[in-house]
This record gives sequence, structure tokens and C-alpha cells, in this order.
Amino acid sequence: MAAAFKHLDQTETKAFELANLGVLINTVLYNPGAALALMSAQHPHGARVFFDRWFAAVNAERGLPRVHDKTLSIVALSALLEMDAAAVPAELRDGWPGIVGGAIRVFKGLPKAVAGT
Repeated sequence: MAAAFKHLDQTETKAFELANLGVLINTVLYNPGAALALMSAQHPHGARVFFDRWFAAVNAERGLPRVHDKTLSIVALSALLEMDAAAVPAELRDGWPGIVGGAIRVFKGLPKAVAGT
């Protein structure tokens, strides 16, 4: 996770950016509390930086183009919603309700990804 986080701002190609983001989203899926804590430990406001990148991809027209990307995001966002509120880093608490909106946007884009367009 640390290596992927270091390259969050240094992505040379779209494919690398997407793969790197996928690694970080997988860490959130595996253990949301630990992943967010490690991101915050890596960099001041590190979890916020990750969420900004992730939601930029969620909101972009082709930011998460594959079915796998969308499915992974939906499952990881669901895992975040199951977290105890006390485990949410302070830097993320104001934007936490936006997770539901992000999940809805990903769900809306899923049929298009399945269709391959």
C-alpha cells in the first residue's frame, strides 16, 4: 500500500493511474479502518488526498471504465459505510455522507460499462 500511495500523484499513464488507484481501493476493501489510518500516517491528510483522487475518477466520464473498477468501488464504498463512525479519520468526517452519492454514481455507470460503451 505504501508504494501505491507514493505514486498517487505521479502517474505517467492512464493505465498506471487506474491500476494504482485499484490497489489502494483494494486496501480499503480489505480493511477500511487500517487503510485509512495508514494513508493518514503516510502523508498529512493522506486519506483525504486518496478520496479526492478516487472521487475524481468516480465523477469523470471514463474515470473508472471497466466493470471490475466499478464493482470494486461499489464493494469498497459499502465496506466504508459499515465502518464504526469513531474509526473515520477526522479529515474525512465532513465529506463522509458523500460516499452514498459516490456509490450511486458508480451504480449508474455500471450498465454502460457492462455494455462495453
